[in-house]
Amino acid sequence: MKPITKILVPTDFSENAQLAYRHAQEIAHRVGAKVDFIHIIPTLTYFHKSLSNMQAPLDLDEEIYPTAQKEAMHQLQKAMDDYIANESKGEAICQINRKPSTAIANYAQEENYDLIVMASKGHHKSNLMRGSTTNKVVRHSSVPVFTVDEGLNAEGLKEIMIPTDGSMLSFTALPMGITLASIYGADITFYHVQEMYGSPLDSESRDPQKTDKQNIYEALMRRLDEFLNVEGLDNIQIARGSEQFRDQFVVSDNASSHRIDIYTAVDRGVSAHLGIEDYAAEHADVVVMATHGHSGFAHLLLGSTTEKVAQSLSTPVVTVKPKVGKFTEK
Repeated sequence: MKPITKILVPTDFSENAQLAYRHAQEIAHRVGAKVDFIHIIPTLTYFHKSLSNMQAPLDLDEEIYPTAQKEAMHQLQKAMDDYIANESKGEAICQINRKPSTAIANYAQEENYDLIVMASKGHHKSNLMRGSTTNKVVRHSSVPVFTVDEGLNAEGLKEIMIPTDGSMLSFTALPMGITLASIYGADITFYHVQEMYGSPLDSESRDPQKTDKQNIYEALMRRLDEFLNVEGLDNIQIARGSEQFRDQFVVSDNASSHRIDIYTAVDRGVSAHLGIEDYAAEHADVVVMATHGHSGFAHLLLGSTTEKVAQSLSTPVVTVKPKVGKFTEK
């Protein structure tokens, strides 16, 4: 598992944006990470052209933007002073860019951040879906994105849900899930929906003496063990429990180790994304999921099924984008 040492917090200075500050600080405090804040001033192309056509005395590049940057830097520094402890405080970054979401995603990748923490909604909040900037960052970022809202207690994250269809791609969210579980002392639930059109688990061998749910559970455990082996995650072992659907991860760290309780939930439903939403609302503090998968179920963000989840889920989400070409045949 890659440690979290650098956290980036995008902000538009709205009240909602402040929700991410305390979560970034809490994670930084627990793992000794540094927190940087970033604000993107969108370029006003139409306004710029209008001023030029009117021969207005104001110049965006020479007057408006420098003033806006100066004010933004002042707000960034104040926000960091108010919410981030001195030992966790990093840099304040202010840029001008036509596409704020692209600028945030690119900066996070170029500067090798381990996690982006941002509010699910900014100035233009909606009760129906995540804000457009946040959604675009989630879609394009190669760095994991933790989107938070007012319903998540920074100190009380105890239940982590990882949706999976059993494909290797869906398990690429696991290392981040284990990292968060280790930080917060949380449990992990793997959630699988038996959909009508099938899943990668349909090709798995079945024990006629077991129920469908039991067979799917065993198949998921085999796939999970295969993922750990393929990824070379030798410091993570599955300890099978005496009770079905309840097991543990044993995570070794040098000479010490700790255990994470894991539960496997299997539901039957017509719509995977509705199943995920319903289960998360009742049983999860945060959902950790990959941004791309192999089957229809696991088109997380990039496909139609769980793009709906990412946009409409009321539970906070952490998204993880697999490397290009990862598990394309699995």
